[in-house]
Amino acid sequence: MYRNEPIITFMKKLLLFFAATLMLSACQNSQKGTPVSEPEDTDTVIVDADQYLLMETSEGNITLKLYRETPLHRHNFVKLARKGYYDNQQFFRIQNNFTVQAGDPKSKGATRETPLGENDVDYTIPEEIQPEKFYHKRGALAMASYYKMEKSSGGHFYFVTGFKYNDTKLFNAEDKYNKELRKEVFDSITHTPPYANQLKEYAKDQKRNMPKIRELKKKITAETDKVMATRKQFHYSKEQKTQYTTVGGAADLDGYYTVFGEIIEGLDVLTRIEKRAVDGRLRPIDAVVIKRVREIQHN
Repeated sequence: MYRNEPIITFMKKLLLFFAATLMLSACQNSQKGTPVSEPEDTDTVIVDADQYLLMETSEGNITLKLYRETPLHRHNFVKLARKGYYDNQQFFRIQNNFTVQAGDPKSKGATRETPLGENDVDYTIPEEIQPEKFYHKRGALAMASYYKMEKSSGGHFYFVTGFKYNDTKLFNAEDKYNKELRKEVFDSITHTPPYANQLKEYAKDQKRNMPKIRELKKKITAETDKVMATRKQFHYSKEQKTQYTTVGGAADLDGYYTVFGEIIEGLDVLTRIEKRAVDGRLRPIDAVVIKRVREIQHN
């Protein structure tokens, strides 16, 4: 799972805490060096097909479907599974009613004293975010992220457990994402040469140039309005709303992280994992182990 945000109520504050800790491990790891994009891979790539994996855990087996529409993430996960990267790893973070996370290579055989969540592969994956189609329903499989909405961790993944939303909370998640999309456009226009150069110049004497800065930001806002007028607002489909209100998930993460698969068999195993007792770091007190991940055929 996760950035500072995966509602001025107790639940919102709880979600904010969860979203902040979701990618704590990746944030810490990124400070050790800037991750680079994945190098060219010579493994066989299935170009246009879903792929299926069996994840054998200490709590039971989970069958995964990886989407053909997210080929970069799908192939990366399969490649790591082939290499045994996930075999014998532990789930190092369980956030009740939110996510369970794994992917730290040093979790293999780790003791309680071994810090986990700070280690990863040495590359990232370009985002393949498609919230209108692949969303954070219960059982969704997604990659954690160094920079939300931009690129994914190469090795850290999470399963969504989540909770049931009401209509108000679901609207708030939807509205927040649309505002984030608008902010992205505003920021991108702000950084274009004419505006960026003027703002840099005005910043030399900000107090004196404040009227000019305000006027310039009005122009940027107007440009943003023009761009947004050509784009559709994001809205959950009827199917998504039904899923979130009756089964649950983590709608607050939609649009920020890449969902590239889902559990199609073994949701009861996910339930057993999420119910495990954790310590103050949200780490399971008794290790939950991924014994093996392997490719399978599925009809």
